[in-house]
Order: sequence, then structure tokens, then C-alpha cells
Amino acid sequence: MRTVSSKSNTTEPRTREQWVARLCEALMSESEASYQSVLSSLMATGVSSQEIYQSYIPSAARYLGELWVSDQASFVDVTVGASRLQSLFRTDAAASTMRWTDRSVPLGQSVLMVIPEFEQHALGAFVAADNMRRHGLWVHMAIGLKNSELVELVRSSRFAMIGVTAATRSSIEKVTGMVDYLRTNADYVPPIVVGGRAVDEDEKLVMRTGADFAVRTAREAIEKCGLSSVAEAVPFNGIA
Repeated sequence: MRTVSSKSNTTEPRTREQWVARLCEALMSESEASYQSVLSSLMATGVSSQEIYQSYIPSAARYLGELWVSDQASFVDVTVGASRLQSLFRTDAAASTMRWTDRSVPLGQSVLMVIPEFEQHALGAFVAADNMRRHGLWVHMAIGLKNSELVELVRSSRFAMIGVTAATRSSIEKVTGMVDYLRTNADYVPPIVVGGRAVDEDEKLVMRTGADFAVRTAREAIEKCGLSSVAEAVPFNGIA
């Protein structure tokens, strides 16, 4: 049973927090068009699409998690809402590639953003990928690939960086195995960067996983890997 009321509100939200709550309610509703309507109304108030993707959507993701933890929303509701948020980033990813093509080509750099098959928290990786594109980099998403498939992808492309999401401590051991498999089976492996909540939870993440760096921002990842950027500093939001 749905534990969050889906009452239709006749008054428009007045604060950012109210907009986030309204968006989450729409994301969990039975209507596929409901959350799109909320986003359209939000943009009509003057909020840019960039602000929506960089601020409102990450906040909505956190709010969905809070609703679940406090038993105000069911697992099904939160899963549906998170899935719809991820679909927004998948849609925006293609558009971002087109928007940034003229700025990415001269840099000649591409990065591989990996969402391992064992990782359930993917939204942060899409936020991170979008931030990387805004820095002028090509971003290739590797979602749910097996280690052997990942190696083939790394062999066939010349990536300047590999970003791996590690949302929780329980992911660290599996990330370690993946990093070891890459280094053992690929002739060339670019710098491997780990991000996500696990970075805050484990200060020895780099040593434990065998990665080159553990980062919290896109700028930090770019600088540590020696990559070029055409954008101002943009929050990474973690690869979570």
C-alpha cells in the first residue's frame, strides 16, 4: 500500500523544499506524466534545466531515501521514483553529448563511468557523468557490465580515466576485485578513480581497492588525473 498521500495540490509550491517534495510525490505517482508536469511548472518559474539536473534532482533522490528510511514511503514507491530520476539523466545524457560536442572534440579526452553490476545506486553516477560533460569531456557509461566485458571495452578504447561508483562499504570488496581484474587482464589501464558515499565512509578506500584516487568532486578527479577542462568547478555529487 502506498504510504505517502498523493493528494492533488491546487497551490503551487513556494519554496525549494516544497518543490522537491512535490516532485517526489509526482515521481511516485501512478502517472508517468505527473513528474514531467511538475518539472515543466518548475521551469516556468524561471528555474533553468541545468539547475534542475544539478540541484533539484539530486535533492529529490535524497528526499526519496529519507521517505523510505522514515517509513513514509514503501520500497516499491521509492524504487519507481528513483527509476524515473535515472531515466531523466539517461535522456539528458544524449542531449548533453550534442550540446557539448564542439567543446569536447578539441580536448580529445574521454572517460569511462562504470556502474558495476553489483551496484544498485546509479543516480549519482549519472550526475557525475553530466558534470564531466560540462567540463568538456566525452563520457561513456558502462552499466552492469561483467568484468570480462569491461576489460574488452577498455582494450577497444583509449580512455583517459575510469570512474567507478562505490555507494557503500559493502561495495568496496567487489570494487577491489574489479580493479584487480582490470589491471591483470588489460594491457593498458588509465587512472582509476573511485567516488561515492564509500569515499566518506572509508578513509583508506584507495589502499583497499587498489584504485589510483578517491574523489568527492569532478574538479578533483580531473586535476588528479591530469585532464583538461573547459568549465568552471562543478560539484561532483559523488559517484553514488
